[in-house]
Amino acid sequence: MNPPIRYQIDKDKLWQRIHDGTIQCIATDHAPHTLNSKLEGFPNAPSGMPGVETSLPVMLTHAKNGMCSVEDVVKWMSTNVADCYNMVGKGKLTEGADGDVVLVDLDNEVEVIDENTWTRVGWSPFRGMKLVGWPQITIIAGVPVFKRNLSTGQKGKLLVEKGQIGTPIVMTPWQ
Repeated sequence: MNPPIRYQIDKDKLWQRIHDGTIQCIATDHAPHTLNSKLEGFPNAPSGMPGVETSLPVMLTHAKNGMCSVEDVVKWMSTNVADCYNMVGKGKLTEGADGDVVLVDLDNEVEVIDENTWTRVGWSPFRGMKLVGWPQITIIAGVPVFKRNLSTGQKGKLLVEKGQIGTPIVMTPWQ
């Protein structure tokens, strides 16, 4: 993120705009950079950070702490994203939809440890934070593709080969 959102007034305004519907979606790309490159500071440091794998636990931790509800998180991170981008078959569990589901653990608080991340840069901006809502099972098109439990360790384990399950997302023209 450039510039980073550091000040409480900015964080409060973001929450206000999310709750009033001005901001409809919460999404993330995955733009990891090494810590050395990030030390250059604004505006020379590259934009972005590793955040895809922690985005859902961060938001569900906010829900647990009363900033929003779990239903809000589902709406902001799934339903609204699919609706805003006209992603056919995504964002809801209805007959004929793709059947993509993430099962999470809202009770088990786990500390973010760099070594347990999937990112190749080996660090997380959330290092040391204790988060809930880590995906335990991810299902794509009705097929389990990822699991995290005591036998897999905190990092979890892919259950299929890359590209084996799922189809490209169909996005209809803007309406």
